[in-house]
Amino acid sequence: MAQYDVDLRDYWRIIKKRKSIIILMLLLVGACSYGFAKFKEPIPLYRAGSAIKIEESTNLVSLMTGGFWYQTENMATHAYIITSFPVLALTAQKLDWVSTDMSIEDFRKHKEAIAALERLKSMVVAEHQKGTNIIDVQVTSENPEEAALVANAVAEAYRFYNIQAKNSKTIETKKFIKNQLNVTSNNLKKAEQKLQVFKEGYGLIAIDEQTSNNLNRLYSVQEEYDRVNEQRKTVAYKLRMLNTVRYGFSEDFEKSMFTVPKSSPIFDLRNKLTQLFLERQTLLIHLTPKHPQIVEIDDQIKAVVMEIRKELSAQLRTLKNREVALLKKLKQLRKENQSLPEKALRLVRLEREVSIQENLYSQLKAKYQETLIQESGKIEEVSIMRPAVVPSQPFNVPSKIMIVVTGIVMGLILGIVLAFGAEVFDTSMGTIEDVEESLQIPVLGVIPYLGKEERDRVAEKASAKERVRDLITHYDPKSLASEAFRSLRTNLQFMSLEIKGKSFLITSSFVQEGKTLNAINLALSVAQAGEKVLLVEADLRKPVVYKNFGLPKNPGLTDYVLGNYDWTEIANNISDIMLGDFEINDILKTPGLDNLHIITSGTRPPNPSEILSSERFRKFLKEAVQEYDYVFIDAPPILPVADATEIAPVVDGVVLVYTVGKIARGVLKRAKSSLDNIDAKIMGVILNNVKPEVGPDYFRYHSQHYYGYENGKQNHLNEASLRRLSFSSGKGRKFSFIALTVAVALLLLLGIFWTELWQSMTLM
Repeated sequence: MAQYDVDLRDYWRIIKKRKSIIILMLLLVGACSYGFAKFKEPIPLYRAGSAIKIEESTNLVSLMTGGFWYQTENMATHAYIITSFPVLALTAQKLDWVSTDMSIEDFRKHKEAIAALERLKSMVVAEHQKGTNIIDVQVTSENPEEAALVANAVAEAYRFYNIQAKNSKTIETKKFIKNQLNVTSNNLKKAEQKLQVFKEGYGLIAIDEQTSNNLNRLYSVQEEYDRVNEQRKTVAYKLRMLNTVRYGFSEDFEKSMFTVPKSSPIFDLRNKLTQLFLERQTLLIHLTPKHPQIVEIDDQIKAVVMEIRKELSAQLRTLKNREVALLKKLKQLRKENQSLPEKALRLVRLEREVSIQENLYSQLKAKYQETLIQESGKIEEVSIMRPAVVPSQPFNVPSKIMIVVTGIVMGLILGIVLAFGAEVFDTSMGTIEDVEESLQIPVLGVIPYLGKEERDRVAEKASAKERVRDLITHYDPKSLASEAFRSLRTNLQFMSLEIKGKSFLITSSFVQEGKTLNAINLALSVAQAGEKVLLVEADLRKPVVYKNFGLPKNPGLTDYVLGNYDWTEIANNISDIMLGDFEINDILKTPGLDNLHIITSGTRPPNPSEILSSERFRKFLKEAVQEYDYVFIDAPPILPVADATEIAPVVDGVVLVYTVGKIARGVLKRAKSSLDNIDAKIMGVILNNVKPEVGPDYFRYHSQHYYGYENGKQNHLNEASLRRLSFSSGKGRKFSFIALTVAVALLLLLGIFWTELWQSMTLM
């Protein structure tokens, strides 16, 4: 490769040269991105969220009045309970998804209720905000109104559930005390009536002090005995409940959950048992009672119950021993008091009974007032900080604009990568320096691309439009191509002076590379410079020179070699051209046509190579060089046939025509090697059909100082502007096709998995 400084202009040159790939990929990826965003769009889901605050439940009224003590759960426990079976059941009832009359047991018996709970379970997510006592309740649904409604219902349901759970003991205690207060009031009235009747019947008002003391001692022991006996019965009752409880059934468990004061050693065990049973209830929503997790929790419940049973058994033994001791002491005091008068003893008993009932009534009355105070200041741990609002847009549907913009950017990047990849895999010559470095021969000229527009412009200026489209330098002397041929003429003239040569072979490595076009216009441009030029049509297989000048094919070169004519007789001059299709106006278009002589191919021979390798043809060349200033021979391509290699050793120089973007460098190098093998003198190479990276306007810009404007266009070609040229070879086009195919396949795969990719991105 040639060595030159690479700057941004080189990259810009490649981008402009491969702009079709870039534009195609940009449009393709952009369109595919929109299509994928449209057709692979997921079902829209809406997310609404409410926030609840968990307060540390320290109730001042309870502390002042000696109320019940309870344990506050941590934030993770609260978040777990929000999605538990009891809370979801309350939520379903608030939403009217199930009947409000259904109990917890009824939920387990109805499939519709279980389905409603399962749906709620899949919709609700509770997350604790780290570092705070806030829990976010997020609800996902296909309906935005439903999402907001469910989120608010869950928050309200948990608030109600928490209030009921934290204040259940106060409510139950109030009910129990109220019932006991009524019973005690009736007992007190009965005791007072009995005392009044006894005093009125016997006229007994009081007894002496000693008798009173003895009786007080007796009744004190009796009272303590009754109290211990009651405690023993209570502990025995609790123990019997634990022995008969069936694990896994809520009603048995509720019966066994007796009230335990904070000072009791059973208090912590009871709280642990409560927590285990709540966890068991939650797992039973999805699991059967025989599931390993349920079995494990049952084992833990049994272990805790066993500990409670042991503790109650120890308390029962202690109370029994105490009861026996008090009973023994009570019997002793009764013996001592047997000597007391019977009436006095009855009076003391009746007064004692009244006193006991009064004290009991007073205590119950005080406790009842305490429960009323506690109920008025009920414990509320949960407060709703942020109610849910109806979401305005789904959270899982990506923005189509962002997808399309991303696709366009990806298409642009992919197009640029493919453009540079095609440039890398392009096996043709990329610059003049590339050609000179690879072939070790100079570039004599650069002929721009002649499209239909340029050829039609030439045809419009000629009379015989169908034959003169290639006579650029004659009919359009101010065109870019004409100036390129004049630059080629100048270079060739200087080189011919160095080697002192006059005969030049114009050929190419392969077919349809424009060798005849270059030979004709080069001969015309040299003739226009005042030189006497002979153009020989040595392509005996597919001759076309005679058609361009409107000359007859016969007689020609073949007829001369066969000895039918002298070469001077077959050389056509301006008179022969005038007798052909050319009119006088065509000939006068540009001066110099009178300096050009043409020898056509003649009769088509069966053995062209033998004709061109004959001694008579060599003799013709020697004589023609003596007669003309320049002799240009249009020969067949080198690689397909051997005609050109027969002529090349006997001429002064060989000029190769190379059509850029059509023939790979390997083919061109092989053609040069074929010429080197026969010791041909290669003058240089002509780059034909060149499309500069900046377009035709680039040439016209550099020609404004020489020709000005004609019909609104500039018409001069500056060769210095052609030092860097870009063109595509067949392999480059194949690479582009393969790259585009791979890109389309990747886009299809991206579209198929677009939803999964988007969900992964949102989770990250």
